[in-house]
Amino acid sequence: MKSSEIRNAFVKYFEKQGHRHVPSSSLIPENDPTLLFANAGMNQFKNTFLGLEKRDYSRAVTVQKCVRAGGKHNDLENVGFTARHHTFFEMLGNFSFGDYFKKDAIHFAWEFLTKELAIPKEKLYVTVHISDDEAAEIWHTQEGIPKDRIFRFDQDNFWKMGDTGPCGPCTEIFYDHGPKAGTIADPYKGIAAGEDRFVEIWNLVFMQYFENPPGTLTPLPKPSVDTGSGLERVVAAMQGKFNNYDTDLFMPMIERACKIGNLEYITDKEVLTKNKDITERTSALRVLADHCRSSSFLIADGALPSNEGRGYVLRRIMRRAIRYGRKLSADQSFLPGMAEALIESMGAVYPELKERRDHILNTIRDEEDRFISTLDNGTNILMDELHRTKAKGLKELSGEVVFKMYDTYGFPADLTRVIANENGIEVNEAAFEKEMEANRAKSKASWKGKALDADEQHLIKFAKDYSASGKTVTFVGYEGTAGKGKVTALSNGHTTVTTLKSGETGVMILDKTSFYGEGGGQAGDVGYIMAGTGRAKVINTTKIDDIILHHVEVEHDSFTIGAHVETTVSSFERRNTMSNHSATHLLHSALRKVLGTHVTQAGSLVDSQKTRFDFTHNKPLSSEEIKQIEDLVNEQIAEAHDVKVEIMSPKEASAKGAMALFGEKYGDQVRVLTMGDFSCELCGGTHVKNTSQIRLFKIISEAGVSSGVRRVEAITGDGAVRYAMNSIQHLDEALATAGFQKSPHYLKHLETTGETATLAHRVETLKEQIKQMEKEMKKLQGGQINVDDLAAKALSFKTKAGSSAKLVLADLALDDRQVLAEVTDHLKNKIQSGIVVVVGQGEGSHPIIVSVSKEISGETKAGDLLKEVAGLMGGKGGGRPDFAQGAAPNRASLPEAFSKVKSLLGI
Repeated sequence: MKSSEIRNAFVKYFEKQGHRHVPSSSLIPENDPTLLFANAGMNQFKNTFLGLEKRDYSRAVTVQKCVRAGGKHNDLENVGFTARHHTFFEMLGNFSFGDYFKKDAIHFAWEFLTKELAIPKEKLYVTVHISDDEAAEIWHTQEGIPKDRIFRFDQDNFWKMGDTGPCGPCTEIFYDHGPKAGTIADPYKGIAAGEDRFVEIWNLVFMQYFENPPGTLTPLPKPSVDTGSGLERVVAAMQGKFNNYDTDLFMPMIERACKIGNLEYITDKEVLTKNKDITERTSALRVLADHCRSSSFLIADGALPSNEGRGYVLRRIMRRAIRYGRKLSADQSFLPGMAEALIESMGAVYPELKERRDHILNTIRDEEDRFISTLDNGTNILMDELHRTKAKGLKELSGEVVFKMYDTYGFPADLTRVIANENGIEVNEAAFEKEMEANRAKSKASWKGKALDADEQHLIKFAKDYSASGKTVTFVGYEGTAGKGKVTALSNGHTTVTTLKSGETGVMILDKTSFYGEGGGQAGDVGYIMAGTGRAKVINTTKIDDIILHHVEVEHDSFTIGAHVETTVSSFERRNTMSNHSATHLLHSALRKVLGTHVTQAGSLVDSQKTRFDFTHNKPLSSEEIKQIEDLVNEQIAEAHDVKVEIMSPKEASAKGAMALFGEKYGDQVRVLTMGDFSCELCGGTHVKNTSQIRLFKIISEAGVSSGVRRVEAITGDGAVRYAMNSIQHLDEALATAGFQKSPHYLKHLETTGETATLAHRVETLKEQIKQMEKEMKKLQGGQINVDDLAAKALSFKTKAGSSAKLVLADLALDDRQVLAEVTDHLKNKIQSGIVVVVGQGEGSHPIIVSVSKEISGETKAGDLLKEVAGLMGGKGGGRPDFAQGAAPNRASLPEAFSKVKSLLGI
């Protein structure tokens, strides 16, 4: 049975049992700062289980993309070397939110495995928690499983969401791969020992308690079910493979790698145990296959390699794969070709792979090029460090070296560890972390950002407690900037309060508000909240779990819970923000039309001043591309399209061709914005009613922000008009300065004659003339120095070999290094054999040049003399044995420095 058939069968079975098929969430968690990546099927339902979010269904089935490669769930070191460890995997799951419980959950799992997949019952064993007599009895009486195939365990069969929260016993189903897969025949002992023969293929968690510290369990009024079944493990069982990597989930990538490198993938156990080289090759191919999957899916979901957070985890995975690819072949690139094979095999199930194919491949190639350029050099340096460590009789590589490899050569610590371990050396992890922490502290100290006044953790709890109480906030700002509401909660930023008085700052929650809370890349609104004589200035509006928080400064009187208020958003700020936000949608579409459909949003910031849009593209935009994009957007503005807003299901939105915007969380109903036939996107932000209200669009900057990501900043409306008028004024002044005259038909004249282009040509000509003049000035400066006179004052000395040589010490009132170097060369040619020391004169720092004839540079090195001179003058420098240069601030010590040179040469 193919993996695609198993995945399909799972979803179809549970749909027949009344479950809603919910698509996999992104690997990048939405609104959950506690999670690095989605690592379980229940992640997207966390708030539902906690009672913070209500859904219009009580049963769900998913096939969730998961990554475990950092933090608590880190399988990276084992990947490729065991049969079942992966960084990326698919979790099959069915969920009950206060609907069915143990009886149905157990029946569904058993029926699916034994009837839908037709797995023989004698291949399956079950475990339950030691206290869960109910589950054990259901397995035995309802499903007919003999008691000697039901085993009881303690900690392994009790699940917790955290120190507090929903928890409960779980029951697990194990598959027996048979005697050839392990050495322990007894299933109870094999399961207890984690024997490879007995593999867990499904875990059913029964959330029936709420835990309050310290360990107090309270029964939940509506128990829930959370189950997870690893697709890779089920597929291995169904395809008769002991090792997950030998299934059709991985083989397309492994086969592509073998074709690229002309390699053979050998899995025979006897061959592997006898031949180390073949074992290493097989493991390397498996590492590449796994890391290709996680890298491609992470990039498709918006992650990019970097040196921080999620981006660093992705970089670690990619660089580990690149290094293993390098071990297979010194001249072949594996990852891009393997990623293509993955997209071909899984693109139908996960369309984001096909949609972002070019971006995935370009990002992989860029990271590979970036790393390979330092890999060989870095590896040589690391090997030298390992040899030194061994020579000292040590068995541990210092944290300082590990950090240097990371900081200088881009070697993730675990890659350094792998290479060190291959050479019998351990790594000092604690010392490395200490170096990293010091580096973080240094970076933090240099950051000039403004710290939050409010206690961030308190505000998160403040909003979550409000949501948990069943209260909501209704946003009425789509209709206008004014509204009425009631104060339902107050905080002083550190604790919940009942009153905020004049002069105090804090956070206010209303039952209804016209203020937009920051989200989806759009900045929060500002304005005023009024209540009788009470007036509060809203300096920012944020949002946590759909609860809108008004950050206020009370300017007059006070506000209490229950007070009726009027909300007034700054119409100027809102109008400009709407203009910029709508332009962002047009910009997104224009970028895809000009650059290609690989362009996807990687971040955005829209406020009243500008729109900043980050997008996936691997090279700078040309002037012509920027012009094409601006023209496309301005055409749509001029065509005055109505901005159409529709509410529909995500499935309907997808069928309509709507694009999802970065950072926005979407529920069962989504808001779709359409501008003519040019732009169609999902968005919860505020927008203009008609594109003509944007007035004008102008890109003011374009730059790279990270590997494979570009950033455009643009302005619209009043700001763009002012920018255009100022630019025209500057152009007028430049044309006048260059001798051009305005005609009655000035703009037409510019268009037909191309005078602006002529102006640009004239500016370039002037720049070239200035450059030539600078060269002539340098020649004149050098020509003013009497080289013959300086050479005539040369001092004679004897070299260590006994030959005659001369020393020239020159103090020159020049700061141009090129001119000084030329003078030094002329002097050296004049004296034929000897040493020339030239010190110039600059502002604050003075250039120093030392030149030594090649025949004596073996015994007297230019760099050594430079260090002496520069050192006495408070500076430094370096160079070759025959030529060195530096700089120093203390010119008063020049006589002493020259005397030192003479004494060193015995003069």
